[in-house]
Amino acid sequence: NFDKYNPFTLKGTPPPALSSLLFESLLTGTMDEPTTAYGLLAEDVSVSADRLSATFKIRPQARFHNGDPVLASDVKYSFERLTSKQAAPQFRTYFSEVKGLTVLADRVVRFDFKRANAELPLIVGGMPVFSQKWGADKPLDQVVTDIPIGSGPYKIGKVDFGKDIEYVRNKDYWARDLGVRKGMFNFDRIQYTYFKDEVARLEGFKAGQFDWIAENSAKNWARG
Repeated sequence: NFDKYNPFTLKGTPPPALSSLLFESLLTGTMDEPTTAYGLLAEDVSVSADRLSATFKIRPQARFHNGDPVLASDVKYSFERLTSKQAAPQFRTYFSEVKGLTVLADRVVRFDFKRANAELPLIVGGMPVFSQKWGADKPLDQVVTDIPIGSGPYKIGKVDFGKDIEYVRNKDYWARDLGVRKGMFNFDRIQYTYFKDEVARLEGFKAGQFDWIAENSAKNWARG
């Protein structure tokens, strides 16, 4: 089952797809172009000649689910929270080559690196960005069931906590017409249902209760 809405801490289990549907990053990649990224929250990125820093300019139209603009201060807040001791330790490892982050303007932020590495702009560009209003009054590991404030194409809909979760398409999604988002996110509603019993899960699938199943049992695959 799932017991939290925060995918960035070690303790507990978040629902599936929450990170990819609710949160966005400065850059986004494509499945057929490795080591390539395009602007999502960021409309522009420049890497210094010595490759020791990368500066991102955030799109003015970028908005969180609550209507607030995405600002450089939100990027800084996200980075500091993700690299804190309250976050899952893999984030500190992943961003260990980042020396620091500086807010240069409302929508301009610079990452400084400890060494030159062509991959580092892609690494920081892929960092999930969330609103500084999400859990601002408590440590990250105490942000458990607070509804995330992201900028992604879906919001959390109906929930039977630990059993079912529904994601509802955001009709006011800011990036609907952006080149890297066109043609995507076409379902109005996505629902995940948990089964604690394999027999019930298979029978539910056969009865049309849900549309897609990952089957790891050769017996079920051949005979069920």
